Amino acid sequence: MPPHQYDMNKLAAYLMLFATVAGLSSCCKKRTFCTTEKLNIAFAGFDRSVIRTIILKRYAKGDDKRVKALDSAILINKNVTTSVPGKPDTSWLSNYSVSSGNYTEVQYGYDWVVYLSSNNKSYLVSEIYEGDNRYQKVPCRDNDTKCTNNIKSYAIDGFWVESNTLYIKPKN
Repeated sequence: MPPHQYDMNKLAAYLMLFATVAGLSSCCKKRTFCTTEKLNIAFAGFDRSVIRTIILKRYAKGDDKRVKALDSAILINKNVTTSVPGKPDTSWLSNYSVSSGNYTEVQYGYDWVVYLSSNNKSYLVSEIYEGDNRYQKVPCRDNDTKCTNNIKSYAIDGFWVESNTLYIKPKN
């Protein structure tokens, strides 16, 4: 075999190896796990003094007795302006700041009680269901893709609602 043909075969082999490695690496996929959406909560129709301080209690899913909360948080609404134009009686939980505890949002995986200490009323948020968007497959080098697993439905005081937004209204 002439020397230049040997070099051409060697070069062709290197090119095929490079193309194979490059092709395989571009096919590499990994799972990016989706974050859990928080339940959007608004207090509608309340006097602001009633909803200034909220106690949010987290319970194990299905804990019907709710004797001992897993943990709780005290949230204070320091927002003096209205959150929704034209609806001065609506206040969103996302506008509250933590006074003590860790939680500022209601998410899938637990049952929750929203307690208004000023009027001694509580609201049970349970049976939170989310979609099937647990993860997405992305290229191995992609560290920027984010995804969210959206809340599809929940129960408020035993009433089933298909939404990711909860409007809490005063109880009689």
